[in-house]
Amino acid sequence: MPRIRTGAVSYLNTRPLVFGIEQGLGADRLALTYDVPSVLARRMAAGELDLALLPVIELARIPGLVVVPGLAIGSIGNCRSVFLVARKPLASVRSVALDPESSTSNALAAVLFAEAWGVAPALVAGPRDLSLALAEHDAAVRIGDKALFEPLPAGTVAYDLGGAWTARTTLPFVFAVWATRPGVVDREVYEILHASRRAGSSVLPAIAADYTWNGRQYPEIALPYLRDAMRYRLGDPEVAAMRRFLAAAAAIGVIDAAPPIEFAKWGQAVAQEQAT
Repeated sequence: MPRIRTGAVSYLNTRPLVFGIEQGLGADRLALTYDVPSVLARRMAAGELDLALLPVIELARIPGLVVVPGLAIGSIGNCRSVFLVARKPLASVRSVALDPESSTSNALAAVLFAEAWGVAPALVAGPRDLSLALAEHDAAVRIGDKALFEPLPAGTVAYDLGGAWTARTTLPFVFAVWATRPGVVDREVYEILHASRRAGSSVLPAIAADYTWNGRQYPEIALPYLRDAMRYRLGDPEVAAMRRFLAAAAAIGVIDAAPPIEFAKWGQAVAQEQAT
């Protein structure tokens, strides 16, 4: 049986989900590779991946996807790695550089500008380099390890988009889910993914101490981030948050319509199960 082509996000926040897989769990079923969220979305849309930790907004853009129950990358309150970095007060922001690595967080920024901040700036594709982005725009979306570990430029303010969402809605926010096409994930693969997460959650200090970004390790940042900011369950509140976000994105034209959230099924099992 060919191994399932599996894509994971190439950031620290993914490591607790894939730790067991990296240690060899499910090696005969899964072939794991890494990319930034926007590239994972392109690969999934092109049929190059069978299973991916996919940005939630892509459920509306890639037809026919289903969600593996119980697992996600999310937060409630400040997430610490998804920011709007601004060099002006929010009310004065007229242009925003979107992060080229992002898709969901770019959409979340658009939703927050419309719903929470009452500002309608131009949202344009930006460079990865934050200084270049802020040289041409009033603010920039910044995600992932570079948002978590890099210091802010002088004279800027960072607005945590996860925190702003929870303040607006009282809900958690879900950035990514394991997404696939019907028939790809069976009960064994589901159990591998959950076992991998359990293995990772038991060794967070080791993951934080071992993780290297740009040649350095930052356990004093990485451990509280993984332990306190990130959430990996996909239960009823998270599903409600996904529906709320997709509806809001559709209302402002970021996506054409909010899709129903369908869950992977195998055998006779109905697949909306809670994280174990």
